[in-house]
Amino acid sequence: MDLRTFLTNLPSFSGFSPHDIVTLEGVLQVRSYSPGQVFTRQGEPGEAMYVLLEGNVRVTQDDPIAGISHEVKELHAGELFGLLSLVSQVPAAATCTAGSPVTAASLSREDFDRLAQAAPHLGHHLYYMVAVQLARDLQTRNRSMRELLKREVAAVAAR
Repeated sequence: MDLRTFLTNLPSFSGFSPHDIVTLEGVLQVRSYSPGQVFTRQGEPGEAMYVLLEGNVRVTQDDPIAGISHEVKELHAGELFGLLSLVSQVPAAATCTAGSPVTAASLSREDFDRLAQAAPHLGHHLYYMVAVQLARDLQTRNRSMRELLKREVAAVAAR
């Protein structure tokens, strides 16, 4: 697989110049992973952001109130995950586990810091992507809190 062509065709990097893509490609580490490999664990800081090249990754979240874990979504080639890992010590919002043999390109926090120093506009773009992910996570948590509050109000009203 040609990583440069793959990155060029991803919507996340559509605004990148050919030089930017080459720079990004230069800091990514491509590896293969076995099914069951845990990339991020909910509540723990991650180690890297990943671009899924082949295979699928299951995204699950634990519900401490109900005491269960449920699958939120399944990721496929071309999707990114672990973005919050680029921000030092931010805990992952979900657990991401290889559901099949996976090939992924990773960007560690340390390599991201070096990239942001060498190519600030690329660092800013990735920070923007992190901010968007944080906003999505906050919206999801707010919806969950509203649902929990509705159930609590209904339970009190039923008494």
